[in-house]
Amino acid sequence: MQPKGSQAIAITSLAVPERGISTRSSAFCGKGSAYRSTRLPRHRTAQMAGLSIPDNNGILGDIRVLDLSEDMAGPFCTKLLAGLGAEVLKVERPGVGDIARRTGPFVQDMPHLEQSARFLYLNTGKKSITLDIESPMGVEIVQRLLQECDILVESAPPGTLDRLGLGYTAVAQQCPRLVYTSVTPFGQTGPYRDYQGAELIAQATGGLMHTIGLPEREPLHIGGNAAAYTTGMSAFSATLLALYARDMAGHGQHVDVSAMETMAVAQIHASIQHQFGHQPVRRASTLVRAQDGWVHHGLERGAREDTWTRVCALMGRPELAEDPRFNTRDARREHQAELLALLSEWTMTCPKEDIYHALQGLRSVAGYVATVADLRTSQQLLAREFFQLLDHPSAGPATYPGAPFTIRGSTWCHTRAPLLGEHNVEVYCDRL
Repeated sequence: MQPKGSQAIAITSLAVPERGISTRSSAFCGKGSAYRSTRLPRHRTAQMAGLSIPDNNGILGDIRVLDLSEDMAGPFCTKLLAGLGAEVLKVERPGVGDIARRTGPFVQDMPHLEQSARFLYLNTGKKSITLDIESPMGVEIVQRLLQECDILVESAPPGTLDRLGLGYTAVAQQCPRLVYTSVTPFGQTGPYRDYQGAELIAQATGGLMHTIGLPEREPLHIGGNAAAYTTGMSAFSATLLALYARDMAGHGQHVDVSAMETMAVAQIHASIQHQFGHQPVRRASTLVRAQDGWVHHGLERGAREDTWTRVCALMGRPELAEDPRFNTRDARREHQAELLALLSEWTMTCPKEDIYHALQGLRSVAGYVATVADLRTSQQLLAREFFQLLDHPSAGPATYPGAPFTIRGSTWCHTRAPLLGEHNVEVYCDRL
């Protein structure tokens, strides 16, 4: 059965039921996978099919992933799997692709399916095919592709894939060793399972926003997409664990990742405090203005007792070392407003990085607020070769954030995001 055209295949919304957890990765396996013994490694099957695949020494180099997820959390999970060397086949809707392709900002501030900064970042290292998975042919093709896959990642509303015959229960009968990862706002069960979610909703329902902002004002939303990326990282970790469990137990599992639960875990200290009768406290910022930005002095917590005396000397105010308002950590917390005013007189005359290095040299847990421009020139990130230059045939060259971790002896796979349906011919003509 052949698709009707190179753009004849796409993914809409997907989903799955049930709750589970699993993870497996050749990175964590001392012995070889039993599953790998039943299938030729990817580079060998590629050679037999006449395909050209670059050398891959990633720890997931013989793992195949079918990516049915969209937007951010699921694609971030599969981006990390691709970074470790897995072959990630992204299934997209014909003609329109992943919703992230239509989300700005765009390279030239003009909407373009191949120039969304979000899509370009979240889908590095992947291959793209277009497929209408809601059609009978699309369902059959997904089922055939899954026969060669180790992992499926999806982000559809719970029950969507079940109705298509692609839910976990149905798929597990045909592919018992498959790790099936579902990434949704509230999980596959519970009274909220069918509710819609978004970044703000995850931060709010997970309790994060309750701890952010000024005490007398409304709670605040953290900028960026902290919930989506944290949820994607949780999905990545759980998927690797399920992959490892598969090698140990011989069968796959259903990994059920909830954005709400991910955020709630991030606030577990507040939950424990509440049980002991303490309400989470929202406090005013302890940042002070520097000559070119903002710094955190770190003198209220974590600093050694003699640090304050040395900071006073650094500021040219040695007499403050014995001031009872500031000579202990508790006193500095109690007189925080006065402390910030005093420190500001000094910090406003100095660059933020100079203050940071000076206070760190005195063993204060200090920091500075880095801008995006600061990150691009950070000596720490440059020393670790964090940023990677990738060239894209439509968007052009750009510098991308690299891996969030390194593993000795394994190379992170840095390749550009795919064009929509770029690998249709490879998959539909050479594999199926």
